Amino acid sequence: MVRATLSPLRMLPWFILVALNACLALGLTGATAPAKPNILMISIDDLNDWVGFLSGHPLVQTPNLDRLASRSMVFSKAYCAAPVCGPSRAAVFTGLAPTRTGMYSNANRLGKVYPTARFFQHELAQHGYHTMGTGKLLHGNQGGPESFHEYGPGFNKWKPLTTEETRISKAELDAPGPIIWHSINRATGFSLRLPLNEMPRDRNPLSARIESFDWGVIDLPESDWSDTQCADWAINKLGEAHTQPFFLGVGFYRPHQPLWAPKKYHDLYPPKDMPLPPHLKKDLNDVPAVGQMIGRLPLTSGSHATVIKHRQWQHAISAYLACISYVDAQLGRVVDALEASTHANNTVVIVWADHGWHLGEKEHWGKFTAWERAARVPLLIHLPKTLTQEGYLVSGQHDAPVSLLDLYPTILDLAGLNRITPLDGTSLAPLLRGERPKLSRTVTTSVGPGNHSLRNQRWRFIQYYDGSQELYNLEVDPFEHTNLADRPEHQHRIQDFQTHLPVDRRISHFVRLGPWKALVSAIDQSIALFGPGLGSVDGTENVAESHPDLIQQIESFLQHNLEAPRYSSIPN
Repeated sequence: MVRATLSPLRMLPWFILVALNACLALGLTGATAPAKPNILMISIDDLNDWVGFLSGHPLVQTPNLDRLASRSMVFSKAYCAAPVCGPSRAAVFTGLAPTRTGMYSNANRLGKVYPTARFFQHELAQHGYHTMGTGKLLHGNQGGPESFHEYGPGFNKWKPLTTEETRISKAELDAPGPIIWHSINRATGFSLRLPLNEMPRDRNPLSARIESFDWGVIDLPESDWSDTQCADWAINKLGEAHTQPFFLGVGFYRPHQPLWAPKKYHDLYPPKDMPLPPHLKKDLNDVPAVGQMIGRLPLTSGSHATVIKHRQWQHAISAYLACISYVDAQLGRVVDALEASTHANNTVVIVWADHGWHLGEKEHWGKFTAWERAARVPLLIHLPKTLTQEGYLVSGQHDAPVSLLDLYPTILDLAGLNRITPLDGTSLAPLLRGERPKLSRTVTTSVGPGNHSLRNQRWRFIQYYDGSQELYNLEVDPFEHTNLADRPEHQHRIQDFQTHLPVDRRISHFVRLGPWKALVSAIDQSIALFGPGLGSVDGTENVAESHPDLIQQIESFLQHNLEAPRYSSIPN
């Protein structure tokens, strides 16, 4: 369903519109805007639906996002291609799904797993765009800054601390006790003792770097923070004159952990007032073993049990909201600079988050799950006057599922460019013109090789690499508390979802053996083995050579089960 607002210009008589367009074409209005629209793309890391315009949290304050959303097309059911930074961002910038590229994990490198990938900024540059970026756009060393004509400050998750200040001394590591304390003392008198949340580590206990699963107040000037510096650079670029159409990407890092923000944003959210998200104590009881493992492992953050033990749940929620409001303020500064510039009437604004984030729902903290909390993201597109005069909508809300994979073809369409290579997404341009989709759509989020989460208008279906499943009716169960996959009356629905499962053609079989995951090559039938624990989810470290006995068991199973399903589990 699309609720839309038309430009007032579309209500004028046709002959006046023709005359106006003729004036614009001849330059009689004095306009000097480029023929192609500029594009300002703002990405936000780890932002779930806790924004005002999606009504995701009752206390969140996001006035700038909400103001922009009120004059944009909001996609209320937008989903990432993968619920972790690297694969999600690779999918956005290449327009290709993880099942095509092999980008399933932050440990993967796009240049290695899919060296022929072409970013959309390459297409724009080839057709006359000047491309600029700052902050976190692509993840890590994935070819980000060098793929733009200009790149401003990168991101540094530890700011306002320096890199040197995040290093833990040997004496601190060797000190007795469950918590690794680290002290920072500056000559200016500023001092800090980390971790602020006073919790022991669940991950990397021997790391000489401070733990990022932390939250609290660091009372240093806003100008010292990475996202502020990126916003400053973007504001300067928007104030410049440009003779070419431009693409400007601004990648904000917060609310990614550590959940630190300038003090005034923490002051907005007293922890004692924080309501907890909807949750059930035994929510994972009806979830398959693979789903339980994903939920309970400290994959990308700490464990729920540790948060509960140290009574930090409300404090963490408060800090996450503070980081959201901090980023909202930086976004507002950038959007205000655009509106005050000569580029306002010819610049598309796209805002998206790379994936969601759990805050204790289903006993999980962080991302990299197959559930709604990790897969759903904010997405809005604001169109300038030059496009609304051509029939695009000024604002509205589209309530059917879309994918972040759709951004690449959408950008090409808005820029008036043809696709050169096949893409896995579908352009949103028809929806931006108010057209109704002909068919209901199912979109996919992949959580490592063989784990896929499918979402249509009403239902979510999850299938793990061993063939185990989850099914939720989100209209009546929005927090996915009741798994319906075993109910006979829903088997026809599951069969329909299975026709939409994506296929990674490099793999013939996925096999589970206890806590281990095996991938059988479709090319030479060789077996890669991953696990136990995190490795069995993201599939990045092949340990087959270290476990010949397990490989032999898997080979024997496949030899004796020639018709084994693509997704199989070997009984213990």
